[in-house]
Amino acid sequence: MTGPAVHASPIAHPLRARALRGVMIGLAAALVLAVLGAMNTGQAPFGYRLLYWACVILPGSLLGIAIQTAVLAWGGLAGRRWTEIAVVAVLVSVPHTFMVIVATALFFGIDAITPGVVGFFGLTVLMVALVLTTINHLAAVPASEPVPAAAPKGAVSVPTEAAAAEFQPSSEPQAASTLSLPALPELIAEKLPVRLRSARLIAIAAEDHYLRIHTEAGSDLVLMRMTDACALLPETAGARVHRSWWAARGAAEGLMRHNGKAQLALRGGLIIPVSRAMQATLREQGWG
Repeated sequence: MTGPAVHASPIAHPLRARALRGVMIGLAAALVLAVLGAMNTGQAPFGYRLLYWACVILPGSLLGIAIQTAVLAWGGLAGRRWTEIAVVAVLVSVPHTFMVIVATALFFGIDAITPGVVGFFGLTVLMVALVLTTINHLAAVPASEPVPAAAPKGAVSVPTEAAAAEFQPSSEPQAASTLSLPALPELIAEKLPVRLRSARLIAIAAEDHYLRIHTEAGSDLVLMRMTDACALLPETAGARVHRSWWAARGAAEGLMRHNGKAQLALRGGLIIPVSRAMQATLREQGWG
């Protein structure tokens, strides 16, 4: 039995870490802009322009966190990192441009808010939003080190002793079981709870509109399409062995048959179905 749909959507994993990261990056950007005296603010005292840039950048950072959360929850841009960055930056820059104009008028004064002024601030805000959104995405990359192995939540045990007797380990020199498990792609890892983000990937299973990500440290649900998830993974990392399953080649321990149906045994006791079309391919590639 699989677990309940806890953390099923991208917005369900803790927002605290994402918000804290966004605020810290925003403060760092405000400090850099204050030191540089960007946008002709260098004539003002350092403390005054630092306060100005903090009042300008931090609302944009919080707005970016909210918009990014909404975009992740929508899921329409899953697997298209740079498109997602561009969309978030544009959506942030539209309302944030007017925030910046108001802040600038309060701190330094503006003679008149003309279309040219709005256009100048709009382009500037868009460039800053692109940079900060990109930094936030890069800062969310999980560590590449694997965590100690643990039985994944929702793992399925071998169905019967008869099925176990039909276990067929591979005799190929580079058997699947000797390969290392792949790391989680960034766009999948950032949707998972923190405890799973640095774990190694074993399998991906489709459950309704969600995907259950099985790792060495456990499993959880994310809102993503199977085709988008498979597109993020190198072809050498594994294969889509069934319409509803992708398996890491390094996790494969052997092929078997149960009640006339082909199955693949994976690390941690997970047993998954294999489509008829994939059986010969997996045997030829040394999966077992």
